Formats: sequence, structure tokens, C-alpha cells
Amino acid sequence: MYTIPIELKTYNRRADGSVSLRCESLVEVSSSDIASIDSYRGNTGFVVLTDSVVGNEVDFDVDEIIANLPENDTLDNRKSPSRRLRDIMWVVLKQKLGKEPSREEFADYYKREYEKLANHYKLKLDPDL
Repeated sequence: MYTIPIELKTYNRRADGSVSLRCESLVEVSSSDIASIDSYRGNTGFVVLTDSVVGNEVDFDVDEIIANLPENDTLDNRKSPSRRLRDIMWVVLKQKLGKEPSREEFADYYKREYEKLANHYKLKLDPDL
């Protein structure tokens, strides 16, 4: 586990309902700390937001926060719904080809399958609405 005091700068809502956060550290970060942060890429983490003014020290118990996290299947799966679908589609194409697909092969396949999926749901729309 790695903790670092940050200031939330901005966020963006994403199509799948998740949120992309942008923050900046409130302390200088050494090269070795950057290497440590980099080792967490792709891992699940949690952001603890407080209403403390920037610069004020915040005292909290990380173990208590972790112990009181709500049950959530999304956290257990560690993938957004769109990422999960994309990964499943990758495996389907890999099995179909009998080898790892190239980026181009997957891009073409993904576009075709995505269009099929979109058309499937478009057919369910009530044309009178």
C-alpha cells in the first residue's frame, strides 16, 4: 500500500458511469517514490476524500477504511463493464483465430462486433418514441 497526500484538481464522467480523477501531490515525490507508484499501475486502489483545507494534516486510519468498504462485485472483478466486454471479445477472437490477434485484427473485429451489438439494441427501440 502506498499513501500520498493529494489535491483533487478535476474529474471527468465516463460513458460507463465511472469517473476519471486528476489530482496532484501536495508533497515532492522522489524518483524512487515514482517507481513505487508506477508499480501499482493496473491495480485497484481507493481514494479517500476529505473536506480538509489544502495544507491541513488529516488523521485517518487506513485499516479502518479498508475494513468498512462496502461489498461491491465491480471491485472484486477490478474491471469496468466496458473493459470486461473488450477483454472477452479479445479471447473470443483469439480462440477463433487459434493465435493472438494483431492490433489491426482486433480493431477490425471489435468494430464489426460492436456494430452488431449496437444494431441488436437499435432493433429493440420503439420507432414511435
